[in-house]
Amino acid sequence: MFVVASLVGGNDRGDISVLNAPGIDGIVPQRGDEVLQQQQVGIDLAPGYRLVRLTISPNSNCQFGVDVTSQTRYVEGLQQYLFTPGTGQLIEALAADDNCAMAVYEEIARPGETETIDWNFTVS
Repeated sequence: MFVVASLVGGNDRGDISVLNAPGIDGIVPQRGDEVLQQQQVGIDLAPGYRLVRLTISPNSNCQFGVDVTSQTRYVEGLQQYLFTPGTGQLIEALAADDNCAMAVYEEIARPGETETIDWNFTVS
C-alpha cells in the first residue's frame, strides 16, 4: 500500500483541471507523461467521490475508448481506481504514441450528477 501511495501521489504539476476539481486528488499517469505500455491508468478521488466510468483511447482525441471500469482495482482508504493493462485484460498493452484517458465520477451524496476529466499521455 505505501509504495502505491508514493507512486500515485496527488502532485499533478500544476494541472489546472485537477487543481480546480474538488473531487480529484490526482490522475495516473499525469497529463503529458511518457510511459511504458504496462503503465497503470487511473484516478485518485477525494473522499466522498466514486468512479462511474474509466475509458482509455488509443489516440489523443479520446475517440474509440475502451471502457475498463469493470477491471479497475479500487484501493480502499486512498480512493484510487487503477487499471493495469496485461494478459487477459480488456487492454493488454497501451497503444504506442498518444493515448487519452477519460474518467467520469460523481459525489456519493449527489448520485447521477457526474463530472468528467480527460487527459493525454504518450506511450513509448
